[in-house]
Amino acid sequence: MPTSELEREDMKYRNLVLVMSVVLFGYSTISFLYLSNSGARVSPSANRAVDDQVLQYNWAVKAGSQNDRCVQAGFVASAYIQAKDEPNYQAWSGIRSNECRAAGIAQ
Repeated sequence: MPTSELEREDMKYRNLVLVMSVVLFGYSTISFLYLSNSGARVSPSANRAVDDQVLQYNWAVKAGSQNDRCVQAGFVASAYIQAKDEPNYQAWSGIRSNECRAAGIAQ
């Protein structure tokens, strides 16, 4: 390819990136203005700590050891008790017991 064709391809790529950046910036600005004017508020999850702990447990199930699964299940149970969610706390206490038993950890 001659140099001029390479330069044209490079210019096309740069123009595409520039256009996409402007479009995304405009979309985010319009969305922000709409939300601030309509009175709508994006609220974080009420149980974000619980969600984070469940995510950590799922990672331990996929890639961690049996000990990791036991520990993470305990963290999930603790997050539920802090959230004052007794039914889920009881369920996760059972999961923790099963995971710890499978890991050979006495409770």
